[in-house]
Amino acid sequence: MSESTASVVLNRTRSGTRVSAETRRHVLEAAERLGYRPNALARSLQKGSTQRIGVYSGRAHLDSRNLFFADLLGGICEGAREHEFNTVIHTSGNGPSMLLDLLSNRALDGLVVHARQDDPILGMLDELRVPAVAIADQVSAIPTICVDDDGGGRMQAQHLAQLGHRNVLYKQTLFTARSAVNRMESFLRTATELGMNVTIHNETTGDDSLSSEDFDLLNRTTDRVTAIVGCNDRVAEVCCHGLSAVGMSIPKDVAVVGFDGFNRFYAPRFELTTIRAPWSQLGARAISTLMSLIAGECVPGVTILPIEFVRGATT
Repeated sequence: MSESTASVVLNRTRSGTRVSAETRRHVLEAAERLGYRPNALARSLQKGSTQRIGVYSGRAHLDSRNLFFADLLGGICEGAREHEFNTVIHTSGNGPSMLLDLLSNRALDGLVVHARQDDPILGMLDELRVPAVAIADQVSAIPTICVDDDGGGRMQAQHLAQLGHRNVLYKQTLFTARSAVNRMESFLRTATELGMNVTIHNETTGDDSLSSEDFDLLNRTTDRVTAIVGCNDRVAEVCCHGLSAVGMSIPKDVAVVGFDGFNRFYAPRFELTTIRAPWSQLGARAISTLMSLIAGECVPGVTILPIEFVRGATT
């Protein structure tokens, strides 16, 4: 039996009285025989805290194979562990009403939100006044922890311009978050200032592969596209596979740049030039900020974590 369990048993047995070692031993032995465990709800009412943090995603499901979510949730869980809190993950697949039940019944002490500005959960939080922090994508209603998306887009454009690229294809994913739009807009703005021509192709199928229109740009006799920017590393890697499949050399024929810079446990086929974003650190920072809110402290409206340029073999 854990020390915390023993304390609860003893407190209920001899509240306000000094307990002898012999009595303590008998109580522990009896509790062990009976399989006693403290009631979590009763303890939360006594402490005024559930020791649980909710994590809400506006997506219908979270794919554990997605390195972005793996890093982000890993940081959140580690941050919660350091504060001795558990995490409860909720997606929009179950509907906001289920999360509303959790929040209205005070089954959660606070919430980390990864959602769009128009997600219905944000209006619910405002009514319930539940401490909440947004991550990755800025929302106006609650404090946000994000990375320097503007700086990332600027770094991508500056790097390609320094290498002499003048015609660039920007590949945007089908499920476009506000943070990805910010990166794209920053890239486009900087590239234009540096005299580069940018073609933006928004995916419509969801597989992020190179289309016939993409290859038309890559095979032009004049004004040929010589570089591709992926809105994230996954899109950039898919482009690398597509280029390699048709015999195009990277970076001799086409340079490729991504955004994420995950620390992997394996060597990827393509060592991307990318912008490294501290997604795990972002999750942990969201928890520490949420703890400050729960404690009634003031926190910044927006916290932006720095990113890092990583030169790989694809440029």
